Amino acid sequence: FDTMIASYLLNPGSRQHNLDTVVFSELKFEKISKDDLLGKGKGKISFSDVAEERLSVYSCEDADFTHRLVDKLNQDLKEAGLLSLFKNIEMPLVEVLSEMEQNGIIIDADHLKRLGTRIEKDVSLIEKKIYDLAGKGFNVSSPLQLRNILFNELKISSASIGKNKTGLSTSADELAKLKNSHPIIPLISEYRELVKLLNTYINTIPILVNKSTGRLHTSFNQAVTATGRLSSTDPNLQNIPIRTELGREIRKAFIAEKGYKLVSLDYSQIELRLAAHMAGDEKMIKAFLEGHDIHTSTAAEINGVSLEKVTKEMRREAKAINFGILYGQGPHGLSQTADISFAQAKEFIDRYFEIYKGVKEYIAGSIQSAKEKGYAETMFGRRRYIPEINSSVVQIMKSAERMAVNTPIQGTAADLIKKAMITVYSRLKSINHNLSTPIARLLLQVHDELLLEIKEEYSLTIAEEIKEIMENTIQLKLPIIVDVNMGDNWGDLHEVKFN
Repeated sequence: FDTMIASYLLNPGSRQHNLDTVVFSELKFEKISKDDLLGKGKGKISFSDVAEERLSVYSCEDADFTHRLVDKLNQDLKEAGLLSLFKNIEMPLVEVLSEMEQNGIIIDADHLKRLGTRIEKDVSLIEKKIYDLAGKGFNVSSPLQLRNILFNELKISSASIGKNKTGLSTSADELAKLKNSHPIIPLISEYRELVKLLNTYINTIPILVNKSTGRLHTSFNQAVTATGRLSSTDPNLQNIPIRTELGREIRKAFIAEKGYKLVSLDYSQIELRLAAHMAGDEKMIKAFLEGHDIHTSTAAEINGVSLEKVTKEMRREAKAINFGILYGQGPHGLSQTADISFAQAKEFIDRYFEIYKGVKEYIAGSIQSAKEKGYAETMFGRRRYIPEINSSVVQIMKSAERMAVNTPIQGTAADLIKKAMITVYSRLKSINHNLSTPIARLLLQVHDELLLEIKEEYSLTIAEEIKEIMENTIQLKLPIIVDVNMGDNWGDLHEVKFN
């Protein structure tokens, strides 16, 4: 039993699942905290300096109250219908994540060093262009100085810009509204993206490599996200851009051990497949059953053309609509993500709901259910409490409605890959049984993708077996497809097809 995970399942919207907080909220007892025991700042002492009697009370409290929590939280899980999720998915996953953290992954530090040198030059060039447009030098990373340049010096209209505690916001979302207002805006966005990738990954990853193992060991967080997805820290491997050239260059630094291959297994369009299944939408299910690309099918339906006549532009817009609908976007949000007019976005959404009537009913049903129950639920019974769905403040209510639509889909995708990981891990344990050097290791999980390291001579056989496990973890009204890619590094994988 794990009290942190139990608390997380019962209160997924909170990030306070440490023992002291949970004991106080559940049992109304204030434990001796580590700060009480050791102090803070310059006066902080170590555990060996604490008087034995005080240390014994602190230690006994930890053990005693953990034990007391088990009965309470176990009963709460049972009453909330969450015990099966806890016992069959979350608890078995602890061992899987522990081994993945210990396995780690090899990093090509020289590749990152070369990449860093190149990106630092790019940052300097962009910085110079920004200064030229601003008419002076300033700290681009300072929101205060940037705000002054944009709205006072360059007189860019701030009519659509939101405010924070210190004044007009210069966040990425707010600047996106201004992308066509002045040539300085796209340069600032590019500058920020490069600096973020430099600081988060390119310059930081080599420092985090463990000296004794020679591998990078990220930490997986099982009790953080409200939807049930895993996250990772030190470094955060969930946010490396997949579709950009620079993102792929960073991924090239993650390499296989000599004699092994990296194998990526990725659920294809899993959220859209789950949406089709959960909505029972016949047209969408039919498109998947016939093996069509769902975005091309949607584009053909919305534009009233045959599949062959769908252009890249039509498919791009349809993709934005497909995902926008899942995330509860209205015409305003869609017009921004698809880069189309508000009127066109509204027309597309109306047409979309005419075609996919099941999806329209699913969205209305999800919102109504959350209003009545106060929570949204995945296919596996995971809950996300959304009390603000009955708020009288329209903006708050609308945001909650978006959560009610997306949580069952995104949360089910999270549960699905967790369930698959447990089965894959169990299979790998039997493959590696009694071997001094493992044949295959599970290394990373990023959203809908698993990354493994497999001995080259076994790579195809084991990859095919894992693909089958992942595709048959649950049965839907349509096929689940897993794409397999293989190579020597994570950024340069080639597709593998099986008969």
